[in-house]
Amino acid sequence: MRIVHLSDLHFGTEFGNIVPELEDVLQQIKPGLIVMSGDFTQIGSRTEFARAENFIKNMPTPVFCVPGNHDIPRYHILQRFFAPYKRYRKFISNTLGPVYTDDNLIMAGINTARRVLPHWNWAHGAVSSKQLHFLDEAFKGEKDKFRICVMHHPLQKAEKVPLKVTVFGVKKAMRKIHDLKIDLVLTGHVHHASITVVEDTVFASASTATSFRHRVQDNGFNVIDLAGDYSEISHYGHQENAFVLLSTHKHKKKM
Repeated sequence: MRIVHLSDLHFGTEFGNIVPELEDVLQQIKPGLIVMSGDFTQIGSRTEFARAENFIKNMPTPVFCVPGNHDIPRYHILQRFFAPYKRYRKFISNTLGPVYTDDNLIMAGINTARRVLPHWNWAHGAVSSKQLHFLDEAFKGEKDKFRICVMHHPLQKAEKVPLKVTVFGVKKAMRKIHDLKIDLVLTGHVHHASITVVEDTVFASASTATSFRHRVQDNGFNVIDLAGDYSEISHYGHQENAFVLLSTHKHKKKM
């Protein structure tokens, strides 16, 4: 099984030919599934969501999506508070908690973005008790399969990340991931690719795929190959008008 992990597309801030260049390399990589971990848009406008929808339609394989904090309308205040995911549901996906399963894989996604938080910075994230119960149900009876969880905000503390992130409920979420023996957690938000291992769970963040709003790293994405008891994570970066393979990490599945 080959999975491409894209994040933080931020349509409205894409530049040059980076979108068709990304589409070209995805055709070459030939994934079986594409995961997109939030921030499809910059300000949550209809125009940006339409661009994201068109991009998804051009994908060579099915997609698995969760929203990010930028997918809640920034300037439409009434919609932000009373229908924050109306546009996301229309243009991207009608579900905020998707589940994918096949003979070798079970994947569940949760929405860590919030319309408002008990913090001045509403860009931070949260994981609720209801969402942890959802993970219990999603991974029930699937112990022999690769177990992957997808969310926008990173729970782990990765090295050299250029953005400080607060996730309310992080301690309970990390405990649940450990208890459920989740093999891999895919996140975005920080525009910085990293791999961090915490108690045998691999946390992999992706950089921004197409936005000029990259920080320390160039644009990029991850490719995850699952085979036997191992996962191999490859990081691709954008260099000289093309995406190229930069590094690869191999990890053994939790038993």
